[in-house]
Amino acid sequence: MFKIASLIASAGFVSGASLVEQVHLGAATSEIDCDDGISVEFASASDKPMTVSYSAKGHSSKSATTTVESYSVTSTPYNYTSPFFHTALLCDLKSTTTYSYEITEGKEERGDSLFKSKFVTPPSRGSDDVPTVFGIVGDIGSEHIMDTLKSMAAGMNGTAAQALFVLGDYAYANGQHEQWDAWYNQGQDIFSTVPTLGINGNHETIKGGGATKPKDKNKYFAENYIGYIHRSNNPITAAQKKALRTYFSVDIGLVHCVFLDDYAGTRGEDKSFIGSQEWLDERNLQLKWLKDDLSSVKRKKTPWVLVLKHNPYYNTWNKHQCQCDTTRFEISDPERCWKGIYDNSSDAAVAKQPHCANQAKFEDVFLKYGVNMVIAGHVHAYERTAPIVKNKVDNKKGIVYITTGAGGHGNICDRLDMIPSWSVAATSKSFATTTLVATEDDLSVYTIDNKDLIILDSFKLTEDGVVDLQRNIDQNGGGDCNDDD
Repeated sequence: MFKIASLIASAGFVSGASLVEQVHLGAATSEIDCDDGISVEFASASDKPMTVSYSAKGHSSKSATTTVESYSVTSTPYNYTSPFFHTALLCDLKSTTTYSYEITEGKEERGDSLFKSKFVTPPSRGSDDVPTVFGIVGDIGSEHIMDTLKSMAAGMNGTAAQALFVLGDYAYANGQHEQWDAWYNQGQDIFSTVPTLGINGNHETIKGGGATKPKDKNKYFAENYIGYIHRSNNPITAAQKKALRTYFSVDIGLVHCVFLDDYAGTRGEDKSFIGSQEWLDERNLQLKWLKDDLSSVKRKKTPWVLVLKHNPYYNTWNKHQCQCDTTRFEISDPERCWKGIYDNSSDAAVAKQPHCANQAKFEDVFLKYGVNMVIAGHVHAYERTAPIVKNKVDNKKGIVYITTGAGGHGNICDRLDMIPSWSVAATSKSFATTTLVATEDDLSVYTIDNKDLIILDSFKLTEDGVVDLQRNIDQNGGGDCNDDD
C-alpha cells in the first residue's frame, strides 16, 4: 500500500476576507518573462492593484504588484460581469522550497492583510534531487471536487504532488459563468497551495447550455475560451490569449510537459467555421508549434516527454468515438482527415470530436520525437493502452496512451463491442485520479480510487519497456451511468 503525503499547507482568509476569493496558483515561465516562477491569481470586487508578498525561510521578503482584468458576457437574456481578476508573478524562486505568501490591499506591503498561505516550488528543469510528481485528471466538475483534488495533491510515497494538471472540462459552466466562480472557491484550499496547469476541453469552448439541469440552451451560449482564458492561470502570453491559442509547454523536474488544444480553430457554437481556411490555418499553427517545441527538447535534462490534452485518440469506451477510415483508429488518408473530412459525419461531429483530425498529423510528430506518453480526459473513465504505433502494439517504438477522465462528473458504462488487443486496463466504476512519478530511470504511473485510495492500476516505463506493477480493476467494469459529456 502506498503512503499519502501531507496534502496541503494551511491556508485561509484573514481580516477583510470578503475582498479576496478564488485564490489559485499557476506556473510562470520565461514565456511570460518570469523564470522559475509561480503565478498567484485571485478574484476581488476591487479593481485597484494589490500586493503579494512572499518569502522563504532564511531569505528576505519580496513583493509583486498585481495586474488586473475582468470580462463580461452579454447575450440576451443572460448578462454576466466577472469580478476583477488579479495576477501577481513571483519570479526567480528557489526550487523545492517552501514559500509563505500574503495578499494585501494596495501597492505596498503595509496594506491590510486579506489572505495568507504557503506553497512548495516544483523542482527545476533537470533536477533529480527529488522525484518529479504530478497529479493528473480531467473532467472534474463540482460534485466530487474535493475528493478529487485531495487525491491529486496527495502524491506518492511521501512526496506530495508538485503540480496538478487538469485535462479539460474544469467547472462545466457551459456559459453560466457564475459556476466558474463557485468552482474556484470550492477548490481554493488546494488551488491556493499547489500550482495547477491545464488545457481546455469542449466545455470551455463549444459546449453551451449552462451548468444547471435541465440545460437552458437558449440562455447560456458556448464560451469560446473566455472563462478558461481569464481564469486558468497558464503561462501563455496576452497575444496568445487574444488569438485563442492556448497550447503551451513547461519543463518541471525531469519531465517536459506539452499541453495541446484539441479544439484549436473552433469558434464556439459556429459550426460553419469548421473546414474554413481560417480554421485550418489555426490547426496548422498549432502543428508547427508542436514540431518546433518537441524538436527543441533536451532529453539529457528532461528525459521524459508527456503530451497532455482533452480528447483521447485510443479509447474503447462507446462515448466520444470518431472515425476517419473504414477501420476504426486507422487513418489511410491523413490529409483528408486533417481537413475534417470524416467517414459518414458532419461538420458538427468534427467540432464535437476533433481528435481524429488531429491524430492524422499529431501522432506522426509524437512518434518522430519520442513522446513517452499521451494523457487525455473527455471520456469519464480510465483506460491504459500498451505501447502503440498506428493502432498496433509496438513495445519498442510505441507510445502509451492513458485516458483519465474519471474526475467526478459522472461515469460511462459501455465499451465497444470489439476491444483491440492494445487495451490493457480499463474501468469506470470509480472516480479516480492519476499520479505520475518520474526519476531518471523510470516513469511510474498510479491510478487511484478517490474514495478508498486503492491503486486501481499502476505501471512504469523504463528504457526496456513497460512493467506492470499492480492492478485491481475489472477490465470490463462500468460505472453508474450518470454521464454528462
